[in-house]
Amino acid sequence: MMPINPNPLVQRRIEHTSLRHRMLTGRWLQDLVDTIAEHIPADRQAAWGVPDMSSNIFKAASSSLCGLYREAPTIAVTETRENQSAGLVGSEGLINRAGLWPLMQRVQFFTIGMRECFLRIDITDDGKDLLYRIVTPDFVDAESSAGDPSRPNKIKEMRLRYDEDLKKYEWTIDLLDISNPDNPRYEVFTISQNGEIDKNVTEKYLKQNFSGADYPYRDQNGVPFLPYSLYHAEIHGHLFDPFAMREVVAGALTSATMYSFFVHLARDCSHPQRWLMGAGLAGADMFDNNLASRRNAISSDPASILIFAPDPDLQSGQQPQIGQFQAGGDVGEMLEAITIYERRLATYMGINPADVQKMSGDPRSGFAIAISRSSLREAQRKFAPSFRKSDIDTLEISAKMANRFLGGSYPETGYRIEYHAIPLSPMEQKEQRENLLSLLDAGLISKVDAIQILHPDLDDTDAKRMLLRIANDNLSF
Repeated sequence: MMPINPNPLVQRRIEHTSLRHRMLTGRWLQDLVDTIAEHIPADRQAAWGVPDMSSNIFKAASSSLCGLYREAPTIAVTETRENQSAGLVGSEGLINRAGLWPLMQRVQFFTIGMRECFLRIDITDDGKDLLYRIVTPDFVDAESSAGDPSRPNKIKEMRLRYDEDLKKYEWTIDLLDISNPDNPRYEVFTISQNGEIDKNVTEKYLKQNFSGADYPYRDQNGVPFLPYSLYHAEIHGHLFDPFAMREVVAGALTSATMYSFFVHLARDCSHPQRWLMGAGLAGADMFDNNLASRRNAISSDPASILIFAPDPDLQSGQQPQIGQFQAGGDVGEMLEAITIYERRLATYMGINPADVQKMSGDPRSGFAIAISRSSLREAQRKFAPSFRKSDIDTLEISAKMANRFLGGSYPETGYRIEYHAIPLSPMEQKEQRENLLSLLDAGLISKVDAIQILHPDLDDTDAKRMLLRIANDNLSF
């Protein structure tokens, strides 16, 4: 079990973020069981049977909004230093070898769902490559300065480490603190279950002291930095925004509760219940006499004639009666009602309600989120500013780490990043092309403007460079 944090406000954030983490990674069965218990008494829970985890609108919406890293983004640096960065950001560079951009698909997924996510930049054990590790915010306590409240200057990361002496795992905290640049700290402590710092085990796990003058993470000018980049779903001016979209998290558990009832309804209550009073079926045999499924039954088909004998205990003048109760519920109406509920939840995540629809073509596909190209491009535009800021931090920290530990001489500032937009459909491409050509012919936009419409992430400098390259290529070929 994870130790508690002694600060109750931080502990509340960690608990709720841990719930989101479990729901994003398929470990929320107990949370669903607890939610059902809040709605349904114990005797009815037993009748429902196994909870149904097939619906998780929170996870589905978080996944559907991820589109920035479907292709590796284009990285550029200040023109005078472009050749110096190829070994870092080129196709065979350190960043691509470390698999940063495929990993960023997962980072964006966690960031959208948990609102924040950390990325630890480190060096592989063999000391030859960069290493990127996702650190979710439920394992982190962080502080920042009053002058820059959205950038941490002190991080405490909880990590489970294996103690070779005791032959067991123990909870530890990695403390990295640059709040005092003249005396930065990197220390490891054990932690008790009540969240109290126990003992310093820095040399046990790191093999040497890494504080003060020995602090390892410094740039080319010797200024200390933290080897973490912090990603935000939205730029809000603080380190954490843990309770945003909480309505979707709670609603997703309620929706799963309703799906569990839907399964019970479809399995146990979707058929009419026949009943017979005052008569018995003649010729019935006993089946499974020693099992819980013991029953009286007789084989029949459409050509059979079933014979019923009156109950000898019937009083004079009474007649046998036969009838049926209607089905306990309409499964189609129930499923439609749940879908309408989930559409409402999807709007909290910024998804068009029309994108939560019945998937046609396959009767087994059920209801799902089918986000359109235009909605996905809108999501890209929404998330690009906050992720661009953090991606540039990641690139700069990667350059500092490579220079410090891998003998590189890469530029540590001046990086720019362009995300690849979701491709237009053929019809959309035709409409955009005709519109641009008509605007160019009318002199209402320049070629630089047209390039920036085609590539929204390009600034004026990059757009002009692209036009010069196109012109040179056309002259050469």
